[in-house]
Amino acid sequence: MMQTRGRPRSFDREQALHVAMQVFWNKGYEGTTMADLTAAIGVKAPSLYAAFGDKNALFREAVDCYAATAGAAPLAALKGGQGIRADLSNMLRASVAMFDDPANGKGCMVVMSAINCAPENLAHSDELTIRRQKKRTELEKRLAQAQEQNELRADADIKGLSDFYIGVLHGLSLGSRDGVSSERMYKIIDYAMQVLDAEMRPASANRETTTFPDSQSKA
Repeated sequence: MMQTRGRPRSFDREQALHVAMQVFWNKGYEGTTMADLTAAIGVKAPSLYAAFGDKNALFREAVDCYAATAGAAPLAALKGGQGIRADLSNMLRASVAMFDDPANGKGCMVVMSAINCAPENLAHSDELTIRRQKKRTELEKRLAQAQEQNELRADADIKGLSDFYIGVLHGLSLGSRDGVSSERMYKIIDYAMQVLDAEMRPASANRETTTFPDSQSKA
């Protein structure tokens, strides 16, 4: 039987991917239906399937898109090279700035979009767990580097600090989803930084150059 040639796509694939990312970001993987996606993008299901495959494939692309766009700023801030206190503070503030941007979903997509999944969808939950572990590893590496450069005390608990600040990040993400204001979240960061201050060598404690808004400027 002769197959008919499909019509050209009537939408921009990259733009459609960004729209799908926002839908998954706000509703989560299991809370998002193909009807939600087609309605948001403005296409019929066959066109969406032709462009991306199934919902599983589209979600994976959407997570990659998030990591390369909205989710990239905090990690870039952590690697800013301004000293560990500034870099860590800027990472947390970049996260809050991302959560506060009305163009974005609330909270961190990697934290919020696939926490609990049905057994048939556990691959997505597992993938996001791996991504969160990678962020923890990056933070641990940055803290270890600061210790090697004598910014942190030799007896500072690097793994403990990493776990603590990952916990702060996850808490900020959930707070954003719950409607906690950015002003309150910046204040949380102010308190969280006191934990690092206690682990810093005195000569390194006053080297911060924060490039993201502080709590006073947001008040």
